[in-house]
Amino acid sequence: LKRLGIAYPETATVKNIDEAKEAAAKIGYPVVAKPVKGFGGVNIKTAWNSKELKRAFLKISCLSEEILVQRLINGLHASISLLSTTKDIKVLTINEQLLRLHFLFQQQPFEYCGNIVPLTVDDSIFKRCRHIAERIASHYGLQGSNGIDLVISKKGTPYVMEVNPRFQGTLECVERVLGINLVESHVDACLHDYLPTIKGRESPFCTRLILYSPNRVIAPDLTAFREVRDVPLSGCIIEKGEPLCSIITVGKNRNFSFQKARKLAKAIYNMLHPA
Repeated sequence: LKRLGIAYPETATVKNIDEAKEAAAKIGYPVVAKPVKGFGGVNIKTAWNSKELKRAFLKISCLSEEILVQRLINGLHASISLLSTTKDIKVLTINEQLLRLHFLFQQQPFEYCGNIVPLTVDDSIFKRCRHIAERIASHYGLQGSNGIDLVISKKGTPYVMEVNPRFQGTLECVERVLGINLVESHVDACLHDYLPTIKGRESPFCTRLILYSPNRVIAPDLTAFREVRDVPLSGCIIEKGEPLCSIITVGKNRNFSFQKARKLAKAIYNMLHPA
């Protein structure tokens, strides 16, 4: 990223608390500490001083031998969904990431709770994101459906957090908004060097929420809800903090789509019974 001239948070890999403190002092507080191998924003801790860093390091070191210490970038959490062939790159959407939504019973500050597609941004920011996607996809030879996680700072600078050479959690929302089959498009891009023609949005906005279990519960029968995905087997046990299901809703604007999903989430939580 440095060679490509793309902004990213300064990061160091450490193995002990002394290295962590040295790295944080060099980077400058506040920092985040996270395991080298992780998923969905789990076990990422923020530290504003050396005491908080030590506390975070002790918790994360139980899960990972190596830990990343990284400068905290405040801003809007987002992602880019793109398709690429050996010859061409197409940015499909820029997406809003939803983190730490308390009404979904998610308490960890960076844990992934879903997304809203698309994220409405200024043309200048969209052009920066497109430039980032094109440079990264070209440099790494990415093909098919790929994603890039970002934090867009308050000054409008997109900072790259991750490059994900795989399908993203935004898949169904991107399909709903653009009216394409992303899996077929991925195959066409990889095998036939072909990218789909996007005629326009089919649905203005699409929200995906991931519902987490508030306690140890018995999964209700959710098959009647056409907006529910990742449906658990009725009667199985869902432990506290584990994903319960996903909700996919569309709407004429961002808030309508989001509130529709939130209302459905409330109805599902009201169906839960303790195990």
